[in-house]
Amino acid sequence: METPDTQSSDEEVINIGHKELKLTHLNKIYWKEEGITKGQLINYYRKMAELIMPYLKDKPISMRRQPNGISDPGFFQKDTDTLTLPPWVKTKPLYSESNDKNINYIIGDDAATLLYMVNLGCIEINPWLSSYKHSDKPDFLVIDLDPHDVPFTEVVEIALKTREIFARMKLDVFVKTSGSKGLHIYCCLGAKYDYDFVRMFAEQAANLIHNELPGITSVERNPAKRKNKTYIDFLQNSYGQTVACAYSVRPKPGATVSTPLHWHEVNDHLKLSDYTIFNIPERVKKIEDPWKNLTKTKADLKKALELLTG
Repeated sequence: METPDTQSSDEEVINIGHKELKLTHLNKIYWKEEGITKGQLINYYRKMAELIMPYLKDKPISMRRQPNGISDPGFFQKDTDTLTLPPWVKTKPLYSESNDKNINYIIGDDAATLLYMVNLGCIEINPWLSSYKHSDKPDFLVIDLDPHDVPFTEVVEIALKTREIFARMKLDVFVKTSGSKGLHIYCCLGAKYDYDFVRMFAEQAANLIHNELPGITSVERNPAKRKNKTYIDFLQNSYGQTVACAYSVRPKPGATVSTPLHWHEVNDHLKLSDYTIFNIPERVKKIEDPWKNLTKTKADLKKALELLTG
């Protein structure tokens, strides 16, 4: 099995896009069981940066920093001290509901910024669904299928039902592994609607899915009320919420990656553990990009609602 490149020195200064970045603690073990180091994680992101950046461009980032690896719960950091950042790291003041004030978010801008965040201990990369330019209008609607102690074949069935229901509304959807437990289904909006409307639409879609598969799905927010069900989470479609981006690593056993899929790959043989930092760089060279048309068509949610109610 191919492994990510190993790192001999513990520090390295790299130039990426004419920007200088010092990488540190490269030999620190981030995945103890597998022996995967921080340097190997950074090498994965260096290889994948060109594919990842379109999903981060102009997006505010909420950083989940785990500087001691996946066994460290880490901490979330949204606000940044602009005086301590490299001058080329882009930030924008945006309102944070949890802080009830404007704070300085790092903005996804280029590969150097991506690697700067990974060097801070960000194993996963968590952008907003909207850009800073229209922070109240998401670029995407997301349905997050979050299974709880169920066979993964049920998650596959729900994902295919979700695609079917969106197709009835003449809407295209795209799917990726979460890299954790479930699947993420994306619909491109192009910043046409505000979060309140998008969340309302996502809730209606979630209820439609649940009504057609009531035995295996739940829209209950209380985890105790959705045991042995897959939760259809529509609440990610809210201002300031984040979803791990396409090709983001997750702090899970095996160094799994949130991987865009072709719909024909969503079948009973699908295993999230098959998509890791060990094989994704080769996968993307061999197959056509499953998400190449993600932003080609902007969904008309109002017309979709008319199709549902008409």
